[in-house]
Amino acid sequence: MYGCTCSVIWWEYLRHHVRLNATRLLVWAFIAPIAMSGLIEILQATCTDTRQGEWLDFVANSIGVLLGNGMGLLMNAIYFKRS
Repeated sequence: MYGCTCSVIWWEYLRHHVRLNATRLLVWAFIAPIAMSGLIEILQATCTDTRQGEWLDFVANSIGVLLGNGMGLLMNAIYFKRS
């Protein structure tokens, strides 16, 4: 799910911007989804009795973010041909 979310963020960014802003993409397509994943795991551990936060879920979500960003870079290279 996180990979798809990051791919959509990249797709929409590339469709609406002529130049890449690496800082903006780093924040919104990499740091924000990983931070959201961590926050969800913390909330599951502290605010519910039926769910628990797990490190492996966080790691799996982070891997999804990395794969989604890889797909975004690939989209940029193949379809948009920008630097």
